[in-house]
Amino acid sequence: MSALTQTYETGLPPSPEGGWSSAVEILDNAIVMPPEVSDLVQECGVLKSNGSFVDLSATWRGRRALMVAPQPPEAAPEVLEGSHLFAGQIWSHFGHFMVESLARLWALDHLDQMPESIIFIPKRPGRAQEIKAYQRAFFQLLGIDLPITIIETPTQVEQLIVPGQGFGLGAIATGTDLFRDYFANNFATDIAADGPERLYLSRSALGGMEGSALHEQAIERSLERDGYTTLHPQELTIGEQVAHYRAATQVIGLDGSAFHLFGFVGKPKQRAGIILRRNSKVFQSIRTQLRAFAGIDPVVFDAIAADWVPEHKSRPGRYSFGEIDFPILAKMIHDVGLGPDPGEWDIPRFRDMKSAMRSFSDDKGIAFNRIKKEGRRIISGAAVGRR
Repeated sequence: MSALTQTYETGLPPSPEGGWSSAVEILDNAIVMPPEVSDLVQECGVLKSNGSFVDLSATWRGRRALMVAPQPPEAAPEVLEGSHLFAGQIWSHFGHFMVESLARLWALDHLDQMPESIIFIPKRPGRAQEIKAYQRAFFQLLGIDLPITIIETPTQVEQLIVPGQGFGLGAIATGTDLFRDYFANNFATDIAADGPERLYLSRSALGGMEGSALHEQAIERSLERDGYTTLHPQELTIGEQVAHYRAATQVIGLDGSAFHLFGFVGKPKQRAGIILRRNSKVFQSIRTQLRAFAGIDPVVFDAIAADWVPEHKSRPGRYSFGEIDFPILAKMIHDVGLGPDPGEWDIPRFRDMKSAMRSFSDDKGIAFNRIKKEGRRIISGAAVGRR
């Protein structure tokens, strides 16, 4: 623990350079406070025995703290005896679980004595709180065999270990040295490479509610003819996905959560291409992670012609659909040596795009607005097909 007991400044975003992101506080009789309402920013985290907020317990996204100081409990909290590690909020969403719920586990490699359990608080209060199968698989692949508990009511803990946020979205997507070392030394160390050399990571079987690109199957068919295997990651175990990612020499897919898992196990010799499915900067954290963890500088293809956005949303996001300029995308991928000649691609027509969007809208009972976008480019590398 001596290397971690350092002077640090709080109130700043987590930093891959260290500071509070590489610190640990061990507290007596701290109170774990779950959120009472579901929101992006929530009053929750850890209070010291005197009622003051433990800044290390907050999760940040970019330059914004998503957890802020709660009021002390009005009634006497429940009591949990023994020593336990506070791991932050647990997300059901696959991507946010990887980048935000695992961000404090690095401390397990730096404790003089193992805690009796790992404690999470929910992100979405009021829902059934239990560890999902894929989350348990992650813990097992990290070699964690400690009990894991989701705290849903204010709880005073006899001894609470609170590590800083070593990973996340924004600049901290680089991860601290301590976090990267923890994953490199512990995650899926016994899983060998097993799978095809060229992978396309698809979202077409997710059902659409998580957002995607229109006519993604046209990308799949075009790349399959060039030797790619279409992978639907959610149909495999976490271990099977790792085996595939370790075996691949080239990986292409829409921007999404699958690339975060690939980032944990990728190697510099591999090539990666990220096709944007929306007009958004969300991909930047994926690119940052791939560079820092895997030594891979992915090519990012922005071929979005328009975004189809749910009418109750003001901008493209998690639930929107990208309308891809397929001729431009085909040229981009071919020009960097990751795909077939543009003449060998399936090119959907605009009326096919509209028909697909209308069918989805009718099926889900959601209206969408089309927001046209100007300019298509390769974000990493030379510009291609700019309009």
